[in-house]
Amino acid sequence: MDEFKKIIEQLISVFQQLTKIEHVKLDAAAGKHVGTVEDCVTQQQALLLRLRGLEQSREREQKKAGYEGLQFREILERCPDSEREGLFQLFDSLSREIQMFREVNADSNEILKTNLHMIDKALRTKTGKTYNSNGKDETNVRHMTSRRV
Repeated sequence: MDEFKKIIEQLISVFQQLTKIEHVKLDAAAGKHVGTVEDCVTQQQALLLRLRGLEQSREREQKKAGYEGLQFREILERCPDSEREGLFQLFDSLSREIQMFREVNADSNEILKTNLHMIDKALRTKTGKTYNSNGKDETNVRHMTSRRV
């Protein structure tokens, strides 16, 4: 169970790092600093690979401990009383870090979408053309919202 706890601690650390990078990416996207956004994405890709490895290790250790396929709250219900408080704190901390990352990530993605829309709009104004998702010219202009009543 100690190895399982270490993996949860490492997961917390990875999400803290991801959140810090996401904050930098958010500021860079708001300031339209493309190079910084690219650097952040590169750093996040490396951390996501580490996250996948940790997740596999977590599943393996969880299985060894006899909790295969269980959610964290189910593990808390079944674990010995001596382990419960420590696990609860770890699970709670991991949950908070994941939630913080999701919130900052959503904000960052919204700014990036807005920036892409502005770039697309500027290109359409300059060239008079629009492009579909395959990169081909579209002759008819589509609206962002439906005009049907």
